[in-house]
Amino acid sequence: MRIAIGLFFTLNLLFLNAQHNTYYVGHSGFGWDLIVGEMVNDLAVDANISTYDYGFQFIGGTCLANQWFSHSEPQGGTDSHVEIATGNYDILVLAEQIPIQEVLLGSQFCNENIITSYQSLDNFFDLAISANANTQVYLMEFHNEINLTNATPYEDWVALNAEMRPIWEMIADSVSEINSGRSVLIVPVASAYQAMVDSIRAGVFPGITDWLDVFDPDDIPEATIHPTEMTYYLSACVHFATIFGESPVGLTNETFAAAGWQFEAPTTAQAQMMQEIAWAVVSNDDRAIRDVILSAEEQFYDGVTIYPNPIENDFTIELTSGSLQDAVLKIFDPAGNLIMQHANLNGDQFRLSRSNLMSGIYFYDLTDTGNRQFTGRFIVR
Repeated sequence: MRIAIGLFFTLNLLFLNAQHNTYYVGHSGFGWDLIVGEMVNDLAVDANISTYDYGFQFIGGTCLANQWFSHSEPQGGTDSHVEIATGNYDILVLAEQIPIQEVLLGSQFCNENIITSYQSLDNFFDLAISANANTQVYLMEFHNEINLTNATPYEDWVALNAEMRPIWEMIADSVSEINSGRSVLIVPVASAYQAMVDSIRAGVFPGITDWLDVFDPDDIPEATIHPTEMTYYLSACVHFATIFGESPVGLTNETFAAAGWQFEAPTTAQAQMMQEIAWAVVSNDDRAIRDVILSAEEQFYDGVTIYPNPIENDFTIELTSGSLQDAVLKIFDPAGNLIMQHANLNGDQFRLSRSNLMSGIYFYDLTDTGNRQFTGRFIVR
């Protein structure tokens, strides 16, 4: 086997087997005492992933600015400044207060030390990267509050979620731009809950007929937002898919909440639906997908363009210089399994069909008889 092929698989193994120590900073959007972090741990164990561990700083009902300034007095977990500074974490997930538009430019109701969402995110970003240069920073896009006293609560909630998504992206992009393009990615929890609610309203979600059953009945009618313990499982599946870049479909529905207490788990059918929703949302969201090819090996991308990417139906592979002779195209899933193969490809452009490729992230290896090789990734919607 040629060195280039070995490097391709080495790069993928580096991603798939990389450390995934995750530190969460935020509020009850993660669940009290980090229900989500514990659930992700149980999903990872069931998926035979041994590289996940987590820590957290919890301060309920507050913004990132207050998380930054009140780090030494968390309501749960540990001091984020101390823990992140150890360099033991290579994934940092941050949660901003909801509704985000009210704290975007700083709020006196959040902290007397008024700084913007941009500044707060950048502060945590700098702390994490200084401690561990390989850290990937995520901003969790949490769904908005539902005002049940409105005449059209569902329609208002849908519109607000859509209106706020560009703000999440704007905050993430602002920090990416001032840090040499080191992308801040998004954990699309809001989109997943939107999809779950829509499936209930469409009558296809097992065992739930009222979309409001997704949310905690103890929330006040003017500000219904928290999931139930059972439906926090959806958020955990979204975090799992985002952090590991692989589907949670088929994993256990028996997870634990924080501190090891067990709760009423979703049924197998409900868990499968939530798993499928989580993977469909994450794999179709470019802002959630971690770049798995290391920059040191970017020459493997040189000379090849795939479009459209993400792929929906047919797609084209085009060489920007030269042609291939009797080339073989191999397509692999994130676990390294060979999914598809095309042989005897000649020329500088190949039109192919997605065939039976499901939505998700895939890797390709394109090699010809002249020992020219190109590898990379693409997304299927």
